[in-house]
Amino acid sequence: MAAGDRGAPRPRRGLSIRNLQFVMACMTLVISVALLFATFSAKTGYSTMRRNTEEYIQWERDVNDLQSASDYLTEQVRCFVETGKRDFLDNYFKEAEVTRRREHALESMQGFLGDSPAYQSLQRAMDESVALMDREYYAMRLTIAAYGYDFTAYPAAIRRVELSEEDALLPPERQEALARSKVFDDVYHLKKQSISDNVQSCLDTLADEIGQRQVKTADGLNDILSKQRILIIAAIFIILFTILLTMQLVIGPLLRAVVFIRADEPIPIRGSKEFQFLARTYNLMYEANREQKEHLAYEATHDPLTGIYNRSGYDFFLNNVDWTSSCLLLFDVDKFKQINDSYGHEMGDRILQRVASTIRDSFRSQDFACRIGGDEFAVIMVHTMPDNAELVQRKVESINRTLRVEKDGLPPIHVSCGAAYGADGEEYQQIFQGADNALYSVKRSGGCGCAVNKNA
Repeated sequence: MAAGDRGAPRPRRGLSIRNLQFVMACMTLVISVALLFATFSAKTGYSTMRRNTEEYIQWERDVNDLQSASDYLTEQVRCFVETGKRDFLDNYFKEAEVTRRREHALESMQGFLGDSPAYQSLQRAMDESVALMDREYYAMRLTIAAYGYDFTAYPAAIRRVELSEEDALLPPERQEALARSKVFDDVYHLKKQSISDNVQSCLDTLADEIGQRQVKTADGLNDILSKQRILIIAAIFIILFTILLTMQLVIGPLLRAVVFIRADEPIPIRGSKEFQFLARTYNLMYEANREQKEHLAYEATHDPLTGIYNRSGYDFFLNNVDWTSSCLLLFDVDKFKQINDSYGHEMGDRILQRVASTIRDSFRSQDFACRIGGDEFAVIMVHTMPDNAELVQRKVESINRTLRVEKDGLPPIHVSCGAAYGADGEEYQQIFQGADNALYSVKRSGGCGCAVNKNA
């Protein structure tokens, strides 16, 4: 990675496309969740409407069952008194005592409606239908007498009916006529009409109740659909707004940058915060590359022994990094002269190579590791703040742990480190002095450690 890239300052102004995308994504997620919730609410509303309709259909079926059962009983009793055929009477009692559609309908409605006005109307219709059966039993008893049937062979309800003395003495023709009048006269008709009126009253009440439910549910669905429309409009707006900002902050600046790059010129610092960072980085790399082409070659900026930056590279970085977000670390190999005198210069060179590689590998690729003297090293950490002072100390401790382990025949060694963070308005000379003072305090304390001067 080029030195200019490692030393690029952070962009100070501009809208962050990353933050923008995060905000837009959060808003889109919220709208999507709201739309999903609205969809489920709409589905619930439609389910409610369908359930209301199904309930009304079931109620209407039950009410009609009571009405049709009552009409069926009337039909069978009338056929019996007209023809005297036993089948009609059996049909009557099968419906009244076995099928019992009226009772089942009433029980079903009570389960749905409880003691509501609609149920009360249906109960009155049932009571009147049951009361009318006494008149129908009497008509059937008269018919049995008129035809001379053995009434003991008939259902118990018929056997319990006792004809009045006057009706029992009537001739068969008069008994038949009286039986017919019991189920065809105005009194019977009025009672049947009352049953029908109560049934119709029940249906009307149910229709009103279902209508109110459906109107309430429809209003709720209308409200949900209105909210869905608003959410969809908001989602469309967010999409268009995101596209527009992306064009403004990323695509537009990128297309302009291509033109400047092809012209071998610095890129204008425009667009999103991230793109400004890239533009600043590119411009710094551009300037570094131009300077290298004009003044420096690789050999001029790197130490031939250790492979890391030399004093020239170090001086270049001192003048080009953003010290408001950088830290300078000065290293010194403890007791190196004694080691060099004891083991020889070749061993000393190998130790310096190990120290250099250990320091370089302990920091990020964007940081600058330099050899600035015989056994003196420096590291310029970019994009870091005083809050990371503990991290610097841990890195130095890690370096010393590594160097204290014998490797490849090299004796254990350790280093001292002084660090200083930059601040607004400070020159690098002040920062260097702060790091140098911190290094001196470590050396004075016996070495093998790190001191950080946050404000040089």
